Amino acid sequence: MPDGAIRDILERSIDELPDELRTVFVACVVDGITPEQFAELSALTSETVNARLHNARNLLVEVLVRQFGPAFGGVYELHDSCSERITNAVMDRLFPRR
Repeated sequence: MPDGAIRDILERSIDELPDELRTVFVACVVDGITPEQFAELSALTSETVNARLHNARNLLVEVLVRQFGPAFGGVYELHDSCSERITNAVMDRLFPRR
């Protein structure tokens, strides 16, 4: 599957996230704002921001599993720190910072 098609599916999947999760995900993962910075800017607690980020990642995985089929799920069982590092690497490749 070409990178452009993957990017389109990923963008649509992010767009499908609920507003409160999508906002945190885009700010922290795509734009690179730390959860602590986002908490300060949004008047949320850092716990709330981290929980929303975690929920956004989990929901995004569910959406991508539906898009790519059951073979996508369970390929890698990752801990949150690995998941975050890989998510950031994929996002950097798909959405290079200028």
